[in-house]
Amino acid sequence: MAIDISGIFFFMPIISFLFVFLIVWSILVKSSILGDVPWVNLFVGLIMATIFISFSSLDLYVRTVVPWFVVLFICLFLV
Repeated sequence: MAIDISGIFFFMPIISFLFVFLIVWSILVKSSILGDVPWVNLFVGLIMATIFISFSSLDLYVRTVVPWFVVLFICLFLV
């Protein structure tokens, strides 16, 4: 029996936004480019994710890449 996962496309913009935000925020926190102020890193991450999602071609790119990252994490977990 096949599982119907067509409903996930409804949540893909939210997942794409969160994915981009978490990647940008974690890079900013680890590299301390903007200093040790957490609110600045949070604000810049939110702005970058908003800009990234507002362009449709970038949103399509994230929608293509996110499932592969999930497969990668599952494979790493199983190894």
